[in-house]
Amino acid sequence: MRDKRAIRDPEGTKKAILDGAESVFAERGFAGASIREIARRSGASGPLVLFHFHSKDELYRAVKERIVTSWSEGKGGAMPPEGTAENFIEDMIKTSFGFYRDNPNMVRMANWGRLEGDDAPWSGEEDIHKWYEKSIKEAQARGEIRDDISPLSVTVMICGAVHVWWEYHGHIEEHVKHGSYDMVSDEKYLKDLTSMVLRGLKP
Repeated sequence: MRDKRAIRDPEGTKKAILDGAESVFAERGFAGASIREIARRSGASGPLVLFHFHSKDELYRAVKERIVTSWSEGKGGAMPPEGTAENFIEDMIKTSFGFYRDNPNMVRMANWGRLEGDDAPWSGEEDIHKWYEKSIKEAQARGEIRDDISPLSVTVMICGAVHVWWEYHGHIEEHVKHGSYDMVSDEKYLKDLTSMVLRGLKP
């Protein structure tokens, strides 16, 4: 029945396959994922999965590309905001924070990729980093942020702080339960991070 519906709704079928594949890759990594399990999760047959995506490699790339594309779609496809460096940095932190929050499978897939020796940028990811580098350099040239810190360092510090918060969210909550720290909400952490970065980047 699924295959008959797939003929009438190929885009819906591709989405179901991508959804199923994303969950499997997040749970098992690339090496541990199988077309059979992806087909089971998506409700499509194995041959239909391979009809739309000719190999597991191609399906894996498509899943990663869709995740990265959701970043630009969430911003309406816009480049970083024009204006002061503060506008850009605040937007960079807020966008990254929301993206990591809304895409837990991305964090799991990235971790699996590192374990499996795959450090290559995801499709479309380089465009985002070029936006970051360009905006940081322009702000430095205007004298709005310190020019003794490289754009790469700025990006890594921001993305790293965001990544750790969401990757270790459960672990951090356990520290709070054991009395090591007072509870901090997601909103408070975002506010604290933004404040620290903006102050640290001032000339």
